[in-house]
Amino acid sequence: MDPTPLSDAFTELNQRCIKLVGDLSALRALSDLGRQDSGDEASLLRTAMRILLENNDFERCSLFLLDGDSLSCRTGLDWRETVLPTGTAHPTPHRFRLGEGIIGMAAETGNLQHCRNCREESRFVHPDPEQRTGSLICIPVTVEGRVIGVLNVSHGQQDFFSEHHERLLEVFSNFLGQLIANWRYTHQMETEVTRRTQELRTALTEAEELKRRYQQLSVVDELTGIHNRRFFFPEAQAALANAVRHRREFSLMMVDLDRFKQINDSFGHAMGDKVLQVTAALLKGQTREGDVIARFGGEEFVLALPDTDLDGAVRLAERTLHSLRNLEFNTDRGALRVTTSIGLSCLGGRESPDQSDLLETLLRQADQALYCSKSQGRDRACSWKDVRYRM
Repeated sequence: MDPTPLSDAFTELNQRCIKLVGDLSALRALSDLGRQDSGDEASLLRTAMRILLENNDFERCSLFLLDGDSLSCRTGLDWRETVLPTGTAHPTPHRFRLGEGIIGMAAETGNLQHCRNCREESRFVHPDPEQRTGSLICIPVTVEGRVIGVLNVSHGQQDFFSEHHERLLEVFSNFLGQLIANWRYTHQMETEVTRRTQELRTALTEAEELKRRYQQLSVVDELTGIHNRRFFFPEAQAALANAVRHRREFSLMMVDLDRFKQINDSFGHAMGDKVLQVTAALLKGQTREGDVIARFGGEEFVLALPDTDLDGAVRLAERTLHSLRNLEFNTDRGALRVTTSIGLSCLGGRESPDQSDLLETLLRQADQALYCSKSQGRDRACSWKDVRYRM
């Protein structure tokens, strides 16, 4: 019995097994690549080409992706580049129109194109006539039935590729298409998440700024920049409660600009606003840390003065009156001078008041003292003590 046929069959079977192992290795490596962080798309595609060459006996492969109505070369690899760092790939046209050459036809028809002899194939397009040799397979790369590119595999030998190669490359191109789609989707989602995260951060920052601005506006008088009565009451109440608890001094000072309506009527509201702003700044400059100053309404201001007895409040009032008298505003109608009337009330440190409306009582007393100043000719300060003396 002649053993030759059996030996040939065994050799062929062995070769097929080796090819099958190479095919499965390529598909396994490509599948694993999809689960790795391969960096940018260019690196992903080049690694996929390397996997294809390292597990098969092809000489060169490249990938063209659709870019509008043409195909653009995104990556290419020669077998020498897989073993030699200095290996140089053969030149390849970097762009094909749909239907142009074998590559363009594969994209246009969506079918595998097999060129068994590139020298005799009129459809084969290459800028270097010397490179019109060997054989070529162009396989559409699809995603959900839509062509996104073309995988090209070549060999210098004519009629090199078999039906086995065609089936392998079709499976490989399907894997590759899904790999590209997954990478793009993942990175599109990452980009979208990054964009949305940035938008959310911006929105949160703006919301915090609006919140801060709203809170500021809710307790700060927009015109003068000092606090308003919304801020004054809780702060003054806390300072007063502390004074009562520790039997310390506490005074209130109410300041009202004299004849402010006439200023608005004669010089305009813009000048009136300026007078209010300057007065507020002057009052703020007279206060200490811990004092509470606020615009109480209109042309009226109020100051809560912890640890300040009546004599101290009177001295502050006199300084304020003197400073305001020395102010001069330049207007179209000449120099404008302003004066104020001030009312004072005081909580003695030895008192132990038990009424719950103590702050309102002090405010009422200071307001009555302010009225007393007005009735005596303005541009002066009166205290609740003066009012009681006159009653």
